[in-house]
Amino acid sequence: MADSPAPKKAAKKSSSKQQAPEQPPPPFKPGKVTTYDRQVVDYVRCATAKNIWYYRDRMSSPRGPCSLPVLREAWTQGVIDENTLVWGQGLADWLPIRNVRTLVPQIRTVEVQIATWVKKQFALKPALSRAR
Repeated sequence: MADSPAPKKAAKKSSSKQQAPEQPPPPFKPGKVTTYDRQVVDYVRCATAKNIWYYRDRMSSPRGPCSLPVLREAWTQGVIDENTLVWGQGLADWLPIRNVRTLVPQIRTVEVQIATWVKKQFALKPALSRAR
């Protein structure tokens, strides 16, 4: 007798599921980019490029002022990376480069990525193999 009420409850639940079939989630549709959104992105990108930057080297001593081309060269040479702390006009405190939204894409351009790869392949790897 104790078993008979449980199937009735299960039957009620299954019947309610049969009445309202679950709808699949709608496909992802990216939002439209308005002219205002585009202007905001362009302004931030331009402000980041024109800013004067300071960075802390591996000994935590501040270096700078630096422009964007100087930061690109430092990235290529391996002096800075995504974890390097930077400060520029408009920032309240020192932040890792990866936390400054438009700075990493402006530093790691295609040219910088190729130069970094060439340096690793033709300068660092032979030097490491000679040292071993």
